[in-house]
Amino acid sequence: MRIAILGGTRFIGRAVTEQLAADGHTLLVVHRGEHEPTGLPEAEHAHVDRHDGAALAAALKPFDPEALVDVSGMNAAAADAALGAVGESVKLVAISSCDVYRAYDALHSGRNTDAVPLSEWSPLRTRRFVDGPQYENLEMEERYLPRGATVLRLGAVYGEHDYQRRFEFVLRRVRAGRRRIPIGSGQFLFSRVYVGDVAAAVSLALAGDQRGEAFNIVEPTTAPYGLLAEQILEAVDAQDVELVKVRDDLLPADLELTGTLSQHLLMDSWKAHTMLGWEPTDPAGTLRTSVRWHLENPPPDGSHDFSADDAALESAAGSAAESAAGSA
Repeated sequence: MRIAILGGTRFIGRAVTEQLAADGHTLLVVHRGEHEPTGLPEAEHAHVDRHDGAALAAALKPFDPEALVDVSGMNAAAADAALGAVGESVKLVAISSCDVYRAYDALHSGRNTDAVPLSEWSPLRTRRFVDGPQYENLEMEERYLPRGATVLRLGAVYGEHDYQRRFEFVLRRVRAGRRRIPIGSGQFLFSRVYVGDVAAAVSLALAGDQRGEAFNIVEPTTAPYGLLAEQILEAVDAQDVELVKVRDDLLPADLELTGTLSQHLLMDSWKAHTMLGWEPTDPAGTLRTSVRWHLENPPPDGSHDFSADDAALESAAGSAAESAAGSA
C-alpha cells in the first residue's frame, strides 16, 4: 500500500517506518524536518507541521495514500488536521496510550480505582489533560475510532532510540561505577512493550479488516520494578552492584517508580492476540538488546549528581545500625 506516516523519524515512528518499509509498502514520512536521523529506510519525506490541516492536505494529495499511520496525534487538533486531510476510504491506524484509562489518573492523584489487568473495556478517565495542555489521547481516540480507525494503546515502550530513557534509572548509575543503588519496595507493575513489537502491531492492523477497534499492545507478563532493576543489572553483567532498600521518602526523584505507588498499570493484551494475531517477541531478549544499546549510547545531558543516592544510602545505613543496636 501507499502509506503516510505522521511522525515517522523518532523512536516509535522510526520503528514503524522500518517495519513498513521491510513489508514492501511505499511510504511518505511526514514530519517537521527537525529530526533527520541516519539509517532510516529509503522513503519520501514531506516537511510540514501536521497541525496545519491545509498544508498537510497539500502534502498528502500528490501521494494519494491508501493508509495513514498517526504516531504523533496526541490531541484533538492534531487528529482533526489528519482526518481532514484524507478521504473516508483511507485505512487508519493511530497510536494511543494506557494514559486513557481511569487507573492512570488514579496513579497520578494517589488513589486506587481499578482492578488489574486493564482491558479495553476498563473505565476511561473523566479528568482530562493530566499530562499538560498539549496531551490528550482521549480526544484523539474520540476522533479516530468513529472513522473506523484501529487504535493501539501502548504500555511503557522501551527499545533502541528511546528518548524517554526508561532504563536510565539503573544504567546511569552503572555507567558511573556506582556499587550500591537505593531502591524502594519495587512492587509497582507497569506493562511494557518493545518498540519493534509496536511496529509489528501496526503492520498487522494495516493488514487486518477490523474497524473502529482499540487494542492494548503490551507484553503478556510484567516484572515489578524491583525485579526489572535486577534484570537490567543482569543484562549488563553488573553482578557486583547491590540494590539497597530505603524508605520511599528517601528515594531520589528518578527512582520514585521503585517505591510504593497507589495504582498499578498492568494491562491485558488478549484482544490483540485474538483479533490481530499479535504476539510479542521474547521479552528477555528484547530487554537485553535494549539495555545494551542504551548502555552504549548514553544521553548527552545525563546527570552525574548522586548526592540524593548518598543521602538515602547513609540514612538506610543509620537505620540499620540503630535497629541492630536495639536488637542487641
